[in-house]
Amino acid sequence: MSTEVQTPPEATDQGAYQLDTMDRDTNVGRLVHRARHELVTHIDAALATLDLTAAQWTVVVYLAEDLANTPAELSRLLNYDPGAMTRLIDRLEKKNIVKRAPSDADRRSVVVTLTEQGRTLYPEIRPLIVDVLNHLLRGFSQVEVKQLENLLLRVLHNA
Repeated sequence: MSTEVQTPPEATDQGAYQLDTMDRDTNVGRLVHRARHELVTHIDAALATLDLTAAQWTVVVYLAEDLANTPAELSRLLNYDPGAMTRLIDRLEKKNIVKRAPSDADRRSVVVTLTEQGRTLYPEIRPLIVDVLNHLLRGFSQVEVKQLENLLLRVLHNA
């Protein structure tokens, strides 16, 4: 997936909203918040059969795809408070999905890896997430999905 931000030539920095015209229920901030809430709710429901939550599956995916292997890396990449990440890893460890071990490279650091059970879960997660995304994006064309991705990437780029 490309994360290149594409800004159309007609874009300006004047501001999309004005105090007198911003609707409290349909402004982009409120809509993104509501969409995120629905996404998390649907993911939680889909993953309940695997005894995982939306927050937990992202950790499993990042570990399975070798994108991170320390609590600090996971916190940074997933935008989590380090304390919250520690508690999330604690819960996954109690479920025997991840394990911690001292780092060979730095004795002060801990490495987080998937257990055999965690590695088994990973391929089961992806189809559930695809189903949730397709459910929430039903009625969208491929072009519209790509446009939505690009618009959200621009918002994130501006953040």
